[in-house]
Parts: sequence; structure tokens; C-alpha cells
Amino acid sequence: MLTAVGPTMFAEEQDAEGCTSSLLSYSPNNNPTQYTRHPPKTTTDPTRFLVKERNYTQQYAGIYFTRLSMLRPRVLQNARERWSRAHASPAHVPKLLDVQMGQVCYVVGTVYVDMPLKPNVLEEVSAEHWVIMPPPRETYASEEDTVILEDDTGRVKLTGSVLKDSKLVTGIVIGVLGCENANGEFDVVDICYPAYKPQPLAEAASAGNGDQYIAVASGLSLGDRNFDMELGMMVDYLTGELGTPEDQSKSASITRFILAGNSIAKPKPAEDEKRPARQRYGADQAVYNSEPVQALDTLLAELSENIHVDILPGETDPSNFALPQQSIHQALFPKAARWSGFASVTNPWGCEVGGVGILATSGQTLDDIFKYTMDDDRLAMARRTVEWAHVAPTAPDTLWCHPYKDTDPFIMTQQPHVYIIGNQPAFETTLVKDAKTTNRTRVILVPSFAETKEIVVVNLRTLEVEVVGFGVDL
Repeated sequence: MLTAVGPTMFAEEQDAEGCTSSLLSYSPNNNPTQYTRHPPKTTTDPTRFLVKERNYTQQYAGIYFTRLSMLRPRVLQNARERWSRAHASPAHVPKLLDVQMGQVCYVVGTVYVDMPLKPNVLEEVSAEHWVIMPPPRETYASEEDTVILEDDTGRVKLTGSVLKDSKLVTGIVIGVLGCENANGEFDVVDICYPAYKPQPLAEAASAGNGDQYIAVASGLSLGDRNFDMELGMMVDYLTGELGTPEDQSKSASITRFILAGNSIAKPKPAEDEKRPARQRYGADQAVYNSEPVQALDTLLAELSENIHVDILPGETDPSNFALPQQSIHQALFPKAARWSGFASVTNPWGCEVGGVGILATSGQTLDDIFKYTMDDDRLAMARRTVEWAHVAPTAPDTLWCHPYKDTDPFIMTQQPHVYIIGNQPAFETTLVKDAKTTNRTRVILVPSFAETKEIVVVNLRTLEVEVVGFGVDL
């Protein structure tokens, strides 16, 4: 059981004359109030995103076939419920190559978006004239993009105005209703996505258990700039040493703190005069600054003494580059690793806190999806990933990932109650509700702490969200 002891000096009381006197002055009755944390039952699946065998000999086609076979039954379930009430009672055609021209039907397959602006390594290698590589594009989307649906038998080009509003990306599995035209294209009139099972009743959702919270932050970027005062205020708030008694009581109800990636800043290139002298024999000495990691270790140790902390690796953290990123080695955190409340986890990562399903990523998945659209609405695209039932649909096309063969861990087998995406430009949130079931998902875009000095606090019972800022103006 973790306890947070907070002094009551932040409160104020009325004296005998009716005036407000500060409790900063000594009084024998000023005894500190003790708050006790009662963490709910937490379950995790540490093997879901764990890469057990680092085998890179197989092709990436295997993960697409596995994704289609895993999501096809769920798409068909939703398609039958959605289109069985249609007037024409369209039939399901199991194979794309069996679609007949003029026949109204629905098919299921994997989307591929053909984008002329997307880099093609084969074209670059075969080019006769070598030129300087252009700077990377923010988006590969253009008006010339075409959408293709494919399964294990063939592929067909999709057309129709409904495609423009759907914002489809490569790698998602969908069902489409329509018919084949004279050009051999499939005219789409409606689209459906994978179905979810009803969410189990969460223990934390019961009002009788009181309110329980989790706190989320991302992008600490230690080593980039100095904001020790804001970090100190954040630690004091989470450990119950900052704010009014009401704030401290709420801090005692925060049972978990999640760091969603980019805790260490991206290393800056060393200047030539600061580089170590080249050795005449043997390897050159590496330029490495251990201070950011040591500062992070000290911060995590102070937090883990009072609250359970989960740290995900991000794009700038010392972990592998391809998803799923494996946990940062605990040898880098000798102080924090001593506490049972500290856990270095994978990216993506999921758990259940009091029966509330939580799925968190460090943001690379959503950043890569935006290469497929000219829209700047990140929250709407994050919401679509829940509808697509997939965390990283663009992997492995434009997002590096492990070449899985028999499974796809990025599939959302169960709709999460809380879906966290870290390192986003600004805080945004929405509540996704399923009209057919009681399922609901709180989607949260968590901003960089280094940029905003903000963390997000989530009520596990109501799924309401609050932003807590630690700005300091000097």
C-alpha cells in the first residue's frame, strides 16, 4: 500500500475575529493529514508486444495475410448485420476474383493506397541519373492517389465518392458494398469495419468504489532544455506534496503514472572541437552524455517510491527503432529499478486497471498515418484507428515493424476503455461510443511536457479527463 503524506499548510482558516490567517504560521493543531492510496487490481499481458524471436529472414507479406485472416470474421459479422436489412439483400463474395460485373455484393479485403509521391526504393535504385535526395515530405497524399482492395486471390481498384470521406490508409481491413463496373473497377456505396465484442463491466466503473485516476505524460525530453522547476512541481503533485488538501486528496487517488515515450531528448551532434581525439589504433571513443538518463532515473525513483510508474520507449529513447519497441533496459535505471512500483514496458503497451482497459502508444503510429492524408485533424484520425481495430495499420508499409508471420499484435482484439497517444502537438480528447453496444473509448492525445508543461489525469470511473499544468513565469 502506497501512502502520500501532504502538509495542510496550503489551506486557510478563519481566526476568532473572522479574518483569514495563513497556516504557514505555527500552530500545535497543524497536524499533517495522511492520505492512503488503494491501487485497484491491475493485470497486464507482458508477452503481447514482446518480440520473442528476432527472425528477419521472412517477407513482410505474412503479416498482411495474418491480419486479413484475423480481422475478416469480425468484418463479416459487422457486414451481415449492417447490410442484411438492405432492400437488395446483397450477397457476400468470398474471393475478389469471383466478383461479377453488375452484381451487387460485398467483399472483404486489405486496403492498399497507391501514392505516386511515396518514395519507391526500387525506382531509385534503377534510376539512370542520380540526384541529391530531396527532403522528406510531411505527407505523401495527393489527388492522384488510388485505393485498391486485395485479398489472397487478387486485387481490384475501388471507386466512389464515399472513399474520399472515409480517409482510408494502407493496411486496414474493411468490407465494401457495391458492384463491378465495365472498367473492372468496384464502385463502392458503403464501407464497414471490424466489429467488437461488448466490453466487460469494469470494477472501477462502479460508483461505490470511489474515483480512481491515472496520470499520463509524454515528451519529457530530458537533456534538451532546463525545466527542473516544472518537473519538481509535477513530482510534488503526483506524490501529494503540492496543492490544497483537496488537491492532495485527489493526488492520493492517482494510482498509476504513465510516461508515453520521448523521455530522453534526441542527442545533438557533437561539435568537432568537443569530439575526443581519434585513436591511432582501435575504435574511436563514442560521444555519449549519460546525464539525461541519470536525471530520468532519479526522477523515476522519486516517483516510484510513491506511485506505480510505467515508462514506454519513444522515438528518441534508447530502444529499438522498429515497432513494437521493446522496453528500455532496466540497467539504465539502477535507482528506479529498486522499487516494485517501477515498470519499463513496451511501445505499444496495454493493461487493465480495475477492469478498465488501457492501450497506450508513444505517437509514432498516428504520426505515420498522417502521411496518408492532407487533413490536419489528428483527433479524428485517432478515432478512426479505433474503428479500424488496429493501432498501426501503416506498418510495415511506411512504418517499420517486426516481420511477424503468424500473428499481428497491433490488432485491437478488445475495444479499450482508454486509448492514449503520446507526443502530439496539443492536448485533444473525445469519447468514442458504439451505437450497437455499450462500448466506449476515451481517446486522448497527450502533448509533449517539454513544450506545454502539462499532464493528463483520467478518471477511471467516468472516463472524464483533466489537464494539469505546471507553468512557471519568472
